Amino acid sequence: MNIVGGNSGGVFGNRKNIMEKCSACGLCVDSCLLLQEIGEVPLDIATRGPAIEEAFSCNLCELCTAVCPEDLSLAGMFAAKRVEAVANGEFPIYDYRYIYPDRELNVCKLYREKYHIDYNDLPLDKKGAVAFFPGCTMFTYAPAITRAAFNHLQELWPYISLLTDCCGKPLYQMGLRERGESYTGYIKSKLIGLGVKVLITACPNCFYQLRADLAPAGVEVRTIYESWGEGKPGTSSVTIHDSCPDRHEGIFARQVRGVLERLGYQRVEMEHHGTTTFCCGSGGQVSHFRPDLAEALIVRRLEEAGKTGAGILAGYCLSCVLNFARISSGIKVRHALDLLLGLDEDYNGIKERARALFSGPEGEENWQRVMAE
Repeated sequence: MNIVGGNSGGVFGNRKNIMEKCSACGLCVDSCLLLQEIGEVPLDIATRGPAIEEAFSCNLCELCTAVCPEDLSLAGMFAAKRVEAVANGEFPIYDYRYIYPDRELNVCKLYREKYHIDYNDLPLDKKGAVAFFPGCTMFTYAPAITRAAFNHLQELWPYISLLTDCCGKPLYQMGLRERGESYTGYIKSKLIGLGVKVLITACPNCFYQLRADLAPAGVEVRTIYESWGEGKPGTSSVTIHDSCPDRHEGIFARQVRGVLERLGYQRVEMEHHGTTTFCCGSGGQVSHFRPDLAEALIVRRLEEAGKTGAGILAGYCLSCVLNFARISSGIKVRHALDLLLGLDEDYNGIKERARALFSGPEGEENWQRVMAE
């Protein structure tokens, strides 16, 4: 289920479905911090119509759907409202252009420029049947993992190439549907031109965003964990944070758990995992629209992880990992690939390094560059 893809179904269509079927049982309210803040059940919100501020405060994480007896998607209604608000000029989305992945300069590109992160020594954008698509967050903020993962894959596919593109999901999440579709077309054309038949992804956002779009072009999208062989043995106890895009199908959840268990890690589950996982605070770009709400989501998840007594909190989405590592919680935060590849990257401080780009006199200059028309 991809509620932020090209067709969001129309805000009234989503509202009508909720108005007809919502029993006001309150299960979604019990699980969702935003609904608790609003203080209304979906039936009431759909009947009056969602506010723009509410739509851009939703993580689009689909937890509401997972706990709903009728499988209703309040997130789908909010996503459609975003599209409508942007199309009608009712929300200043252009103020957030610093995160548009299709701009010549954005925050990720600036970070790589300032901290000298590039992959020019690797086979970038080379023609071939297999390519590695780590995702913009990973190849920007975790170059050690990106390189180690690429080297691992190169042992399986010697002629694999590396693609440093974004999947385009942020555009859809922000309600920029036409711009998102245009960017998806660019990705599809690029892969066809390179002759890619198998695209290996490390990011669940990329996997679920690209899989359906690329299938008609004959490109099979796989996860990096699908055919994982040997890895670094471990004996630590680990609790795994499941990412929201994986909520309904659980492909990453099953594969990551399977590999870690084979390597000897002791798994301890949080109360909310799999289909009922809590969002890390990154979903729907809420960390930009509602940083206060994102902070509350991070704290809630870290508290739940701490209750497991596990030594490591592992995530398979780097955005989640970066969020958790930003707050001191007493639990070691790592990416699943750190454990599999024998790395020990400390992600604490990466968010601060990113913010430091916009501090002081140079920070003002950097901001002007990123926001330039």
